[in-house]
Amino acid sequence: MGVVEDTREVTKGYGIFDRIIDASAYIAFGLLIFSWFSVCAEVVFRYFLRQPIIWVVEVTEYIMVQITFVGSAWLLRKEGHVTVDVVTSRLSKRNQSLFLAVTSAICFVTFVMITWWAIVATWGAYREHLYIPKQLGMPKFLVMLVIPFGSFMLAGQFLRRTLSAIMTWRSLREKE
Repeated sequence: MGVVEDTREVTKGYGIFDRIIDASAYIAFGLLIFSWFSVCAEVVFRYFLRQPIIWVVEVTEYIMVQITFVGSAWLLRKEGHVTVDVVTSRLSKRNQSLFLAVTSAICFVTFVMITWWAIVATWGAYREHLYIPKQLGMPKFLVMLVIPFGSFMLAGQFLRRTLSAIMTWRSLREKE
């Protein structure tokens, strides 16, 4: 939207949080590269050597979940998600920041609830010794662990975004 500047400048004191988000982005990138090389190797092994690598498809499925939840907070911090601003672009900068504050607050509450649900579900999968019925027989909680982590990081980033938008709205209100 252009209304909120980089939230790291507006909300100081988030050094550890930012380092975790940055590390998460590197992990997501590493997983993406690993997945890419694995799929390429699978194609070569399957079609040229007639020896498929049986775990590649399943591991790539898990990696896609990991990348989504590990990298989302970084992408949100960079304001890199797709936005539809047909309506909001017609608003004043002050009203844009108010709209951003409200929507970010709603997202914050939503991701707090998702985090709680994900913790409960992951703990249940661990406690009940659930396994994913596929070739690798992966414990389900291991795949699910990233969901509460990623949701918590998104909630934190949406909170920062809310606070930043409120600060922007207040400063624009004072200028008028």
